[in-house]
Amino acid sequence: MKRQTSIYIFISAVVVSLAVMALLQGCGGERKRLSVVSGTISDINRNPIVGAKVWVDDDHQTLSLNTGAYRLEGIESGWRTVRASAQIDGETWIGSTAAEILRDEPTMNIHIVLAPASETTEIRGHVEDDTGRPVEGARVLLTTRLLSPPEDTDAYDGPYGSMVAITDEDGEYRLQNVPVGLNATIAASKVGFYNDEKTITTTSPNQLVDFTLEESDLAYRMEPPYLDAIESYTMPDTITRSDTDAFKAIRAITSPRYLRAITKQKQVMTRATPPGSLIEIDLYWNALDVNDSIEIAGYGIYRGSAPATAKSIDFVRDPYANFYGDTDIAITPYVDYHYAVTAVDVEFLDEFNNTDPRAESEKSNWLSISPLGQLKAVSPGQGVLLGGVPETPLFDWSPLSGAAFYKVFVYDEFPTLAADPTRDYTSPEPPPGVVTLPIWPRTLDSNETRVEAGTTSIRYAGPALTPGKTYYWVVVAKAESGWTFSYSQLRHFTVAR
Repeated sequence: MKRQTSIYIFISAVVVSLAVMALLQGCGGERKRLSVVSGTISDINRNPIVGAKVWVDDDHQTLSLNTGAYRLEGIESGWRTVRASAQIDGETWIGSTAAEILRDEPTMNIHIVLAPASETTEIRGHVEDDTGRPVEGARVLLTTRLLSPPEDTDAYDGPYGSMVAITDEDGEYRLQNVPVGLNATIAASKVGFYNDEKTITTTSPNQLVDFTLEESDLAYRMEPPYLDAIESYTMPDTITRSDTDAFKAIRAITSPRYLRAITKQKQVMTRATPPGSLIEIDLYWNALDVNDSIEIAGYGIYRGSAPATAKSIDFVRDPYANFYGDTDIAITPYVDYHYAVTAVDVEFLDEFNNTDPRAESEKSNWLSISPLGQLKAVSPGQGVLLGGVPETPLFDWSPLSGAAFYKVFVYDEFPTLAADPTRDYTSPEPPPGVVTLPIWPRTLDSNETRVEAGTTSIRYAGPALTPGKTYYWVVVAKAESGWTFSYSQLRHFTVAR
């Protein structure tokens, strides 16, 4: 008996809305369709990049936050190129990806990998079907993820998502800002065709990689992924690097322009996350250990207050994805959220362009999490000049409900490549430039800056501070169980001469 699930309703709505949008683009007077775009900025090793400029055009720019997350408002629907750049150790790092922006729908998981501009290349080529006709609208995806990792290899190594390009009417594509020297899988993917995969090493000068797509037949039934981990991060929705105008605050989470657009459709968008903050719930799964990657179109993401009430919230069109960051503004602190993931076959549309229920796997196991509220740093305040006894400043913050303990991180430079508090960097130490390590704690797995719940301050006891130098600090709260964190604002202070 056929079953109709909400992921198919979602996919059908996407397909229909894109078709209607294409028809209306030629009609005068049609209002612009706007969306919210979010994702993560990182290096190739998944180290988050803080304070990176992210933009679609001059009118739509923002900065990546403490975990590398970003959010862009008021982006027009259709295919767009999302770009990012950052200054790291005096060098410009760049990255970009193509993104299919859905009209009046949030478009999440648009992840961008940055690398030094001098160490990037371009891959281009042609995609055709097995009759030699060009294939328009195919995705070309590049991933460094190992499709069959050995047992001693982390299945979540590599970037958060694939680098993406889209073919034009002639079947041509250009994949820009690709780091040089990657051992990678590159594939062409389109609904109704098996993915055509190739293994390459990215080189400079530019490379030429062509693809031939063969029609699929839904001969393979998808197995459900295994949902391995869930994490939650609550963070301020602004980042300030200095007192200059070089970095501006992130745009308001809900722009008036976007609200006006969705109001015309009689839709309601409720902001449950406290103003001034952003909550991201991250999912990690593995599907390629039980499915053939050439058969996978993507993954359905389900969320609810309980498994029985969960609904489809997104469809990730990336066969190599193993990460999803949910930044829905309706996510509320201290509320339990349950998640599951499904795998979707490349043949998810039948001959009449209706969704085929056989194309989706059963749901994965369920994992749940309850986000923390927003942690507030108090002192030293932003941009203050410390006098008196500057070598031992007192770090102070407001108490946070649900926190089991707090941990302070102090840096002697802006932590562009942030250290992830969930990871152990001490054995061995990361190579220079990969992350910006704090000066206190002196090793990230130590507890020298840990403060248990009930105490909301700690006096500095790290290396001597240099007069006239600017330092940065942040406090992170962790819940009693699971990977549930809250970041304070990233503050900076200067020691008096």
